[in-house]
Amino acid sequence: MKVAKHSQIRVGAVISYAAVAFNTLAGLLYTPWMISSIGSDMYGLYTLAISVVNFFLLDFGLGDAVSRFLSRDYAEGRLDKANEFMGVALRLYLIISAAIFVVLFGVYLNIDAIYGNLGPKQLFVFKVLYIIVALYSVISLPCASFNGVLTANEQFIALNLSNLLQKVFTVGLIIVALLLGWGVYALVIVNAGVGLVFSLIKYLLIKSDGRIRLSPFGKRNAALAREVLGFSVWVLVIQICARLIFSIMPSIIAAVSTSWEISVFGLASSLEGYVWSVANALNGMFMPKVTRIVHSENSKDGLQRFAVRVGRIQLLITGGIVVGFAAIGPEFVSCWVGDRYSTLYICTLLLVLPELIELPTMVADTAIIAKGCVMDKAVAYIAMAIANVILGIPLSASLGAVGASLAICIAYFIRTFGMFVIYVRRLRFKLRSFFRDTYIGWFAPALIMLAMGYAFRVFITASSWGVFAVEFLACTSVYLVFSWHMMLNESEKIEVRGYQSLIMNHLPKRG
Repeated sequence: MKVAKHSQIRVGAVISYAAVAFNTLAGLLYTPWMISSIGSDMYGLYTLAISVVNFFLLDFGLGDAVSRFLSRDYAEGRLDKANEFMGVALRLYLIISAAIFVVLFGVYLNIDAIYGNLGPKQLFVFKVLYIIVALYSVISLPCASFNGVLTANEQFIALNLSNLLQKVFTVGLIIVALLLGWGVYALVIVNAGVGLVFSLIKYLLIKSDGRIRLSPFGKRNAALAREVLGFSVWVLVIQICARLIFSIMPSIIAAVSTSWEISVFGLASSLEGYVWSVANALNGMFMPKVTRIVHSENSKDGLQRFAVRVGRIQLLITGGIVVGFAAIGPEFVSCWVGDRYSTLYICTLLLVLPELIELPTMVADTAIIAKGCVMDKAVAYIAMAIANVILGIPLSASLGAVGASLAICIAYFIRTFGMFVIYVRRLRFKLRSFFRDTYIGWFAPALIMLAMGYAFRVFITASSWGVFAVEFLACTSVYLVFSWHMMLNESEKIEVRGYQSLIMNHLPKRG
C-alpha cells in the first residue's frame, strides 16, 4: 500500500524520535548492566575492537552521494540515470570494501606488536572480537547505500522502522545471550547477525519498490564515476574533520592535563551526543524535497519558506533541550554523577550551545549538498578542525575539560559562520529574514524557562531525582504552553495536532 509523502515524513519522524528515545534509554540504563555482566576488561576489549575497525571504516562520502544523486535524478525524472548511478556507486563500494579488508588484515597480522601490553588471554579474546567485527564491517559496507536509496525513494517509514527494530532486537538478543552466559562474544555476534538480517530486509524493501536495480555489473560510465568521486572526496574531508573534533580532544587533554579532565570531557561529549541525536532526528529526511525545490524555477523563495518552516520546528525542539539543560542542568548532573563533577554542567552547555544556531538551518545545509557545493562546505569544516586544535591545546592546558569544551564551542561557531556565508553566496539565502521569522517568537518561552530554572536553584537546595523530576516537568510544561501561544502559528498548531492524533491512533486501545 502506497503512503502519501506527507504521511511518510510525519510517521517517519515519529518513529525516528522513538528510535532516539530507545537508544538514549538503552545507553543510560542497559549499558551499565551489560558492563557488569561481561566485566569492565572484556567491555574494554570490545570497545577497542570497535574503535580500531571504525578508524578505517569510512564510506568515502558515498552514503551522502547516493541520497543526493538519486534525489537529483528523481527530480529530473531520469530513472535510467538513477540506475546507472547505482551501478557506479555499488562498484565503488566494492572497491572500497576490498581496500579496507586489506588494511584490516594487515592490522590483524600486527596485533601482537601493536597491543603488546595485553596479556595472552586478552589478546586471544581481542583477536576473535576483531575478526568478527572486521568481517561484518567489510561485508556490510556496501549495504550502507541502502539507507540512501530508501531516503531518495522517500520510504521513511520503512527506513526508520527498520532502524528502530534493529536497535530493539539487538539489545533484546544481547540481554538474552548474556543471561545464557555467552559473554563478550554475544555483543559482536548479535550485532553482526541482526545487522545483516536488517540489511537483507532493506534490500527487499528497495526491490519491492521497483525503481532501482541494485547491481554493480551494469553499464560502465567513467564520466559519472569521476563526478561521484569528485563529490565524495569532499564529503570525506567533511567526515574526517567532523570526526576529529571529539576524537582528537581526549588525546590533547591527555597531553596537557589530567586523566580526571578526560573523564569529565568524556561524560560531556556523551551528553552532547544524546542532545544531538534528539535534535538531529529529522536530518536526512528532507533531501528529496529540498532537491526538488533546488531544481524548481522558484527555488530561492521555495527554499526560504521551507527552511523557515522546518527551522521553527527544529528550534522548538533543540531550543527546549539546550535552554532546558541551561535551566536545570546542574540538578541533573548532581543526581547523575554527583557533585564532584561540577564542571560537567558548563562543559556540556558549551558543547550544545552552537546547536541552537546550527540545527535550525538544516534545510539550507541539505540544499548545499543537493546543489553539489560540498567543496565550500569542506572549507568551513577544515577551518573548524584547525581552530579546534589551535585553541584546544592552550585552553585545555589552562582550563582542563572546560577549556577543551570552549575550544570546540568556538570552532563550531567558526564553522557555522562559514556556512552562513556559503548559504548567502550559493543559495542567495536571506539570513536576516530567516532569523527574524524563526527566532523572535521563541525568545520569550526560552527566557521564562531560564528564569524558572534560576528560581529553582535559589529556593530549592535539596538534590534528588524526585526534585529533578518536578523541576523538569514544571519547566517543560511552561516552555510548551508559552511556545504554543507565543511562537507557533495556526498552521503549525494544526501540524502538532496531526502528530498528536497520529500517536493517539497508534496507542493500544483498552478492551
